[in-house]
Amino acid sequence: MYLNKKNKTLIIFVTLFLFGIGLLTANRIFFMNNLAYGAPSGTNSMSEIADPEDDNYFKYFPMFKKAYYTLKKEYYDKDKVSAKNLFYGAIKGMLLSLDDPYSVFMEPAVAKEFAIDMTAKFGGLGIHIDIRDGWLTIVSPIEDTPAWKAGLKPNDKIVEIDGVTTRDITVEQAISKLRGKPGTKVTITIVRMGVEEPFQVTLVREEIIIKTVKSALISHKNVQYAYIRISEFSQPTAEELKKHLKENLAKKPKGMIIDLRGNPGGLLNVVVYCADFFLNDGLIVYTRGRLAENNSEFYAKKEDTIVPMDMPLIVMIDQGSASASEIFAGAMKDTGRAVILGMKSFGKGSVQKPFDFAEDASTMKFTVAKYFTPAGVVIDKVGLQPDVEEKNWYEKIDNNEKNDLYKLQFTNIIKAYLENKPVPTEQDLNKFRMELIEKDYKISLISLKWLIQMKLRETEIPKVYDLEFDDQLVKALSVMENFKNYEKKVKVYDNPK
Repeated sequence: MYLNKKNKTLIIFVTLFLFGIGLLTANRIFFMNNLAYGAPSGTNSMSEIADPEDDNYFKYFPMFKKAYYTLKKEYYDKDKVSAKNLFYGAIKGMLLSLDDPYSVFMEPAVAKEFAIDMTAKFGGLGIHIDIRDGWLTIVSPIEDTPAWKAGLKPNDKIVEIDGVTTRDITVEQAISKLRGKPGTKVTITIVRMGVEEPFQVTLVREEIIIKTVKSALISHKNVQYAYIRISEFSQPTAEELKKHLKENLAKKPKGMIIDLRGNPGGLLNVVVYCADFFLNDGLIVYTRGRLAENNSEFYAKKEDTIVPMDMPLIVMIDQGSASASEIFAGAMKDTGRAVILGMKSFGKGSVQKPFDFAEDASTMKFTVAKYFTPAGVVIDKVGLQPDVEEKNWYEKIDNNEKNDLYKLQFTNIIKAYLENKPVPTEQDLNKFRMELIEKDYKISLISLKWLIQMKLRETEIPKVYDLEFDDQLVKALSVMENFKNYEKKVKVYDNPK
């Protein structure tokens, strides 16, 4: 019996030992397979993931795995620890750690919304938005939309949407909250520079269909100039611009003004095509990233030129001009092809690449490069400085007047006044202004005229241009009149810096 017990004990020990070895081997195989499955597309081996300069990879990946299983097992709210919720959160966290507002994860519904942005037709409020200093920021309102009619301005901070803070929200999350069925309402809380208190604006969503190019001839001192405004560089823009250029050139203007104020950007290939209409050869823009595949150069081709190289050209920008519009203006400035006029641009000069997850149609969008103007200038977080700086009337008034102007804008005082005097004279307006000052609305006559015009034209399609309230365009015409004093020698940049 004693020998039999020893033999049985030995057999059990050997069996358990072999079983343990098997478990360890299986666990290592499983762990390595998990690592390989999680590798980015295009990587060939573990050595490409385990960066020799980051030797803690094998320390932290098991920590991630343990965190997942610990939460999955013990977190008190079972509904919060679904695989989808935890893995989505992990990807979002990775991107958030980059401290880059343009690198984001989009869940399937948000990714679908984002994909329609460049079609120039969507439902919503009519604002282009971005993240600045951690807050949702209006880059520019789109003309003749609910946001534009409500008087929303570039650099307004949207601090709440329907009472919920937007602190640390992504652009894509904001888009999904702001868009909705036409006819439905959304209330946003605005913080505006120069206005003391945040204020709320309730907007009714509409279907937004954008005409990205508008044009007209401006007669200044009996000389005709072509004026072309580009609101964004979306899919239809290049063909629209080509059509407007040819129509205006047929009328033999003496110069051309391209207005990119409030233009938030768009597609890189579209803006390159548009810039090519004005240049014969040389660099338009180039990009540089960590990987060679994200480096690119875009050159002008003589056969694509539409506007004669000797035609005087002014490009207008402001703080609402961003991304693709900065590429256009930067190319014109560096090459000396145009005089840049207005205010410093927004400063968005990075290039994003989408990575689509086939498993559920979610998308990760992340920065892969920065773009450079032909002279090698980086605009990201800096902006483009105009050759001729000129502020518009609103930028020239002080903060106290701005505060009173926007308090007045969101009352019914102007509406009630126009019901009694639908066509006020200059004398009427001066008298009305004094009455407003007595009510503690200390505004100038031009501010009052602007409010009156905005109210009268609420339901009208806006004019292509309006010299009464556009100091920058008036200045552009003055520069055109004396263009010889501002024009620069044209340069051609053959190679990136």
